Amino acid sequence: MKHHLIRLDRIAGEMNAWLLVIAIGLGMLDLAVLVAKCMPAMPMPPVATGAAGHDHAILSPSQADNPRG
Repeated sequence: MKHHLIRLDRIAGEMNAWLLVIAIGLGMLDLAVLVAKCMPAMPMPPVATGAAGHDHAILSPSQADNPRG
């Protein structure tokens, strides 16, 4: 058991600092995804309806097939 601890200590001493930063970053990403999955779903925003000045954005089905006609 002592041999394993010495080996682990030697490996930890040689660990690159960038690997530690990447490991912490991945852990934070994992935590953020876990929190996002645990939160309830956001309600859907209301559907935009035709308002003054925005009538050009609403197309009828016949206009969608032939926008020039």
